[in-house]
Amino acid sequence: MQVLSRLKAKLRWHHLVHGGIFLIALALFPILGEMDLFETFYDYSRAHEDWELDELAVLVLLLTVALLFSVIYQARHLRRMAREKEAMREAASAKARHDPMTGVLNRRAFKEIARGVAQTLSPSDAPRYIALMDLDKFNPVNSLHGHEIGDATLQEVAERLKLEAQAGGTVARLGGDEFAVLLDETANAVQAERAAQRLVHEIAQPFFFGEKAVFIGASVGLVALRHGDDISEVMRRADKAMGVAKSEGRGRFAWYDADQDRQAMDRETIAADLRDAIAHDQVAPWFQPIVEIDENRVSGVEILARWFHPERGSIPPGVFIEIAEDSGQIGTLGLSVLRQACAQAKDWVRPLTLSFNVSGVQFKDPNLVPSIRMVLEGTGFPPERLIVEVTESSVIDDFGEARAKLEELKALGVAIALDDFGTGYSSLTALQNLPFDRLKIDRSFVTNIAENPECQKIVSGIVSLAQGLHLEVTAEGIETVEDLAYVSYLQCQRGQGFLFEKAVPGAQVAELLTGAWQDLPTVPVSLAKVVGT
Repeated sequence: MQVLSRLKAKLRWHHLVHGGIFLIALALFPILGEMDLFETFYDYSRAHEDWELDELAVLVLLLTVALLFSVIYQARHLRRMAREKEAMREAASAKARHDPMTGVLNRRAFKEIARGVAQTLSPSDAPRYIALMDLDKFNPVNSLHGHEIGDATLQEVAERLKLEAQAGGTVARLGGDEFAVLLDETANAVQAERAAQRLVHEIAQPFFFGEKAVFIGASVGLVALRHGDDISEVMRRADKAMGVAKSEGRGRFAWYDADQDRQAMDRETIAADLRDAIAHDQVAPWFQPIVEIDENRVSGVEILARWFHPERGSIPPGVFIEIAEDSGQIGTLGLSVLRQACAQAKDWVRPLTLSFNVSGVQFKDPNLVPSIRMVLEGTGFPPERLIVEVTESSVIDDFGEARAKLEELKALGVAIALDDFGTGYSSLTALQNLPFDRLKIDRSFVTNIAENPECQKIVSGIVSLAQGLHLEVTAEGIETVEDLAYVSYLQCQRGQGFLFEKAVPGAQVAELLTGAWQDLPTVPVSLAKVVGT
């Protein structure tokens, strides 16, 4: 652009200079004639022939003519150069706005056009619709058929999209295997859905390249473009909608859902806050007692994570634990809570055991065992007082790998418990193949067991099975003395539930050990007789 501007300025300067010379010459010619300067020059040159003034005048005239032709040539040359530069600029601009592989618009140009549409629309105008599309199963195409076929597939995808967009729509390749279509201004919401369905259908049709056939699919996100919309935000919404289409099974379309998006953004905010909370040990361990039923005393506690957010208040574990798993923070969260719990429990007046839950995601972490070893060594907590609880879903995929991990843990000196027993599909297989020390009966079988004969039979069978395998049993979910009476009658060694205590912070455990936990609920003799019959 700077070169072109300089050329244009130079051209204007040449035009001004030589135009000025020509006008001066025209103005001087009649003046010189009126003053008889030509006759004077002629008489003077005749009188001084030895000076050859006439030849000199002819030379000057010839030079003037030559200069005139040179000016004309230079002006035409400059104009030609300006046209060439303009053509080059237009070609560069077109190249900068189009995807070199497919020939459709690129991301930058598409956003410029969409931004222009948003500015053109009035508040009362119907919205335009954007379909954002990502190809499904495209990544294996390059590895299976080569990059040449992969590039050709993208080109064919662009052609199919252009046929759908027709004259009134705009097609762009945003990068990789992601495309966007700004639908025709006449399309309403229903027509936009039909267009999205056609896009999904068209891309699902095979692409033939000689004898090779390529099969891919497409997931489409639909979003409305209205007056004054920020294009970056519109494209973010379209991407969210496309993500929903993918999560629902791919090969389909989905509209942007503002409520769903707000929930997702809220989860992202919580995930960011959680990362900071973990770093500052603000997710604290709370403890729920585990009771020796026959001896009526607390022998251990289960570690439960609690998070009090400075602005949101108490966030339920069911919320932040899931977010921690989805965001990859569950490992650091679990170890932070375990480290705090071990540091607190080490100095309690009674040597209670600590039961620590390991999620399925955390169990697959190759650093799990070294990390637990580091916590035990760093806090000085005795390994024999730690019980690691795993669920059946954590070990069911690969019993061989699970066995190796559990044996590593047992080598540290810790005990292993199978948590939530009875809720899986292969619990007996897990017990048969893996080195568990104890199992915990899921609360769904224990709470209100007095009113559910089927649960009574299930718990009785689990206890008999555990006794045959020499496993200790803990019954979770004891909430009433009736529940306690039945699990006691069925010979469960340990119990846990709200009847004894809800989870409490570590600062209260020492006090409860010398107070309320010394006087635990017991089964009335009359109730024990009823259950026994």
